[in-house]
Amino acid sequence: QAQQLQQQVQQQQLQKLQQQQQQSRHGAPSAYGGRPGSGGMPQQQQQQPKPQPTPQQLLAYAERVMGPGNLGLPPEKFAKNMEALRQMSLPQLYQHAKMLKDKLDQHKLMQRQQVLQQQQQQLMMQRQQAQQQVMQQHALQQQKAKEAAAEEEERKEDGIVQTTQAVNSDALEVETAEEEAAIASAPVFRAYRPLKVKYGLSHPEPIVESCSMASVEPPDVFYRPGLPSSLLSGRRGGGNDPLHPEWLPHDSCALSAAQLEALVYAGQRHSQQNPDDTRGGFFIGDGTGVGKGREIASIILDNVAQGRYRSIWVSLSTALYYDAKRDFRDLGRADINVYPLHKLPYGPLDPADYGDGVMFCTYQSLIAQNKHSERRIDQLVTWAAASASGDPARFEGCICFDEAHRAKNLALDRGGKGTKTGEMVLGIQKQLPQARVLYVSATAAAEVKDLGYMSRLGLWGRGTPFPDFSNFAAKIERAGVGAMELLAMDMKARGMFVSRMLAFTGCSFEVRECTLD
Repeated sequence: QAQQLQQQVQQQQLQKLQQQQQQSRHGAPSAYGGRPGSGGMPQQQQQQPKPQPTPQQLLAYAERVMGPGNLGLPPEKFAKNMEALRQMSLPQLYQHAKMLKDKLDQHKLMQRQQVLQQQQQQLMMQRQQAQQQVMQQHALQQQKAKEAAAEEEERKEDGIVQTTQAVNSDALEVETAEEEAAIASAPVFRAYRPLKVKYGLSHPEPIVESCSMASVEPPDVFYRPGLPSSLLSGRRGGGNDPLHPEWLPHDSCALSAAQLEALVYAGQRHSQQNPDDTRGGFFIGDGTGVGKGREIASIILDNVAQGRYRSIWVSLSTALYYDAKRDFRDLGRADINVYPLHKLPYGPLDPADYGDGVMFCTYQSLIAQNKHSERRIDQLVTWAAASASGDPARFEGCICFDEAHRAKNLALDRGGKGTKTGEMVLGIQKQLPQARVLYVSATAAAEVKDLGYMSRLGLWGRGTPFPDFSNFAAKIERAGVGAMELLAMDMKARGMFVSRMLAFTGCSFEVRECTLD
């Protein structure tokens, strides 16, 4: 209907223009530049005989018609025509003015026809775009229907019955109380077991993983840890291993299968290089009770067993210094030196007193400096580089950021001002580009803006689809809440992330109301 109406309007405009053109041919231009009888003059005056136009009036009319806004002749041609008109007699000028009037009418008619043609083309393009959108929506609905059918078939095969169906692609409507109960009872977590790492015994407590993460397989394993066989098998050992005589006795299952899996994938990831020539980092996102401290200690000891004798352990509080020493003792290496940086003097450290071992510091001491502007971070870099002939770029030991979410407030060109903690965490990674970086936190990836300090994951920068973190964060935020879950799944599939938690099997709770006076 819109197209028919448009055609009728176009036909009426063409007819009107043709009538005006025919009428203009019956009269010559007046002294005012129009046909006799035009120009808005009273009817009585139009009926009176008109005086013949003067040469000056005809020349002015010709100049206006050939000039810009009408025929628009080129400057050279315009000047040549005007010179020829000045040489003409009055009758010749009068005939030439009539000819110019006809050309002007034809020119305007062609312009309007071009406008109509452009409008028709725009209408055709709009119709084609609308048809394409309808076809795309139809194809998308079909694809969603196929995916829903395939997902329902998979659920049936897994023994999970989905009773709620989507009414359309935008909303899921629950119609009955039975369907609501089915949704409430749908599984969120799955029992966890290492899929491709065969070391160790089961964790002492049941461990679960979210269903979305459980649907992703980790990469194949090629890394072989350097720990004693007793730790890798879960047996009691130490003290009599000829390959590791320095190892002291330890209990059985000192490292569970889940903890050993984190160790293996961390070592495997640390053996890889990012596209920007920095060493790849690993992210442990396990919850409370899985044993993140034991995992950190095992990764440091695995590096010690392979000849990398210095590591940096950054944690939340100085009280966790004693927990770190306990973790090393429980793994059979109470002899590992753990230096509390907050108790050490500023300036260069004596190599005889502070040699190989683990430098333990807090995030607060990481940003500290004395009144002489001597910084703790410079102390750390110098101490670490001493194991690599004083060259920070060659240090390959561990840097473990325990409770890494303390560094999440990092600006990185996203506006605002970042914290000194975030800047120092990022800075020490830049100064030690070959260090084996480990990020440990149960709440580090709640929002994409909190990942700015995790530069060693290789998610942005040179050799990636995202030139910098700002671009990466903007794209993930634009994709919505589900993008963070997809990002975590992708990180697990690439072997740079694990996230498990204790199951609440056997736990119960009750709600009690307490009346306050």
